[in-house]
Amino acid sequence: MQTVRRLYVYLLSGITLGFLIYGLITLVEVALSALGVGGDGIGGRREQLSLAAALIGVGLPVWAIHWWFAERGLDPARPNAEDERSSTVRALYLTMVMIFLLGFGAFAARDLVREFALGFLPRPQDDFYGYSSGSGARSLATLFVTGAAWGYHVAIRRRDLARGPLEGAAAWLPRVYVYGATLTGLVITLQAFGDLARYVGETLWPLSGIQYGGERSYAFADAVSLLAVWTIGWIGHWWYAGRLLIAAGWRASSERAARLRLAFFVSVILAGAFSVIRLTAEAARAVLIPVLDATDAIGGNLGLTDLLRAVVVALVSAVPWAVAWWLHQRWMHEEALEADDPSREAVAARLDLHSVALVGLAFAAVGTGWLVGLLIDVVLGGPRTVGGSGFWRAELANFVPFTLIGLGVWVWRWWPIQARHQADPAAEAASTIRRSFLLVILAASVITSLGSLAYVLYRLFGSLLGANIGGGILELSMPLGALVAAGAVALYHGLALRRDLALRAAIEPEAPVVMPVAERSRRSLVLLGPPDGDSDAALGALREALPPGFTLDE
Repeated sequence: MQTVRRLYVYLLSGITLGFLIYGLITLVEVALSALGVGGDGIGGRREQLSLAAALIGVGLPVWAIHWWFAERGLDPARPNAEDERSSTVRALYLTMVMIFLLGFGAFAARDLVREFALGFLPRPQDDFYGYSSGSGARSLATLFVTGAAWGYHVAIRRRDLARGPLEGAAAWLPRVYVYGATLTGLVITLQAFGDLARYVGETLWPLSGIQYGGERSYAFADAVSLLAVWTIGWIGHWWYAGRLLIAAGWRASSERAARLRLAFFVSVILAGAFSVIRLTAEAARAVLIPVLDATDAIGGNLGLTDLLRAVVVALVSAVPWAVAWWLHQRWMHEEALEADDPSREAVAARLDLHSVALVGLAFAAVGTGWLVGLLIDVVLGGPRTVGGSGFWRAELANFVPFTLIGLGVWVWRWWPIQARHQADPAAEAASTIRRSFLLVILAASVITSLGSLAYVLYRLFGSLLGANIGGGILELSMPLGALVAAGAVALYHGLALRRDLALRAAIEPEAPVVMPVAERSRRSLVLLGPPDGDSDAALGALREALPPGFTLDE
């Protein structure tokens, strides 16, 4: 019954909070527009005031009543105060509210910074890309109202934590917000840095034969605004997460042992490995294009300066990702070594090695599958070579780096994985992380193989039955390439999984075979002894003297 009540109270609180916030944003926007701050707004001030009054008039009292009920349940004098504070529904409500408020506030801040940056840049006469200056008053109002509401709910969350330890969903759900916001801020910051580097590179070394107009300013302003806003968001949340590690009382130990913190580190390592491989392959592609004489196949008119700029931009963009990868990998291992749990370091090492190996293998498998299909086309004169087209050379430049760099990263991480397996086969074979790694790869490979094989059979049966499917047999080159690559990956990792299963079966002790009571012979005896004798000791001695297969039951 309490859960149903909480669902009702917090659901209505969330819905009416949305009405209230939208009404307050509209009201503040009208006020700022009237004062000449942030432009003229969206017009129709009386209509907007009417809308704001209606939303606030409905949202404020209903939200206040339901939130009062929610807060009243935390009164220490009430018998269920601790259950209310540690409830999953309350934790979910606070988490979702903070996520939505942070998102809307960040979008508003980005619009403000973008408009500010565009004030210093040339702008086209027509809004070709669909950007509009919009209402600065609207963005200011949104940032002000959502910021105030976000701060209030953060204070509520901190108050709940200050009242004592929390466990289960009440502890980890709001932690999802902290590490989710940190990860989002970091990824957007690094991506925006890459976009900014690309814009600067194209400005310093323009593409051959292209005249840039004022619309290029939008790309720069977008990158600057995202970089500015989400860098602040990332640093702020990461600083708060770091403060939790040194907090007094139960907070520090709870945070250090949190699986979500470990998952955050692994997520950054995965994102860093993926981006470094992708950007490094992009730089290698720019080098291979002139080597393979594939300039014409990708549009032509590309000079040495264009290719050099592509290499520099890709490598410069990869550097922050590599730094983030290295730092979070280091922090994860340092915290694991300092943890109270001695097995934490082994878990961190396995997660680090297997996550990077997974990314490298994914790139290598995709590149290999594409290259096998391309080889079939080139050897048999497929569509990519029709009319002397050099399109296959451009594809070669695209996917050779994927294959070689991905394969190199996979070997770099798979080698120590196998070394750990040889040093302690039993522990590694029993590892859930290793087993999950092999099963994920096996599942992805099998699904890819089945999809490719199904398409090949579809085309084959269609040809035998005279169906007008279109295309020739050479259009099967890509599915065949994917089938070969996925099959090889599945075979190798499937054999590794099978060896682990056999090893676990060999080292696990066999459970003793106990015959059902109904199938065992039975005789009832009476134990007699002196009045002051120790019957328990006598029974224990008898049990130890029994031959195998016999038991003594009372």
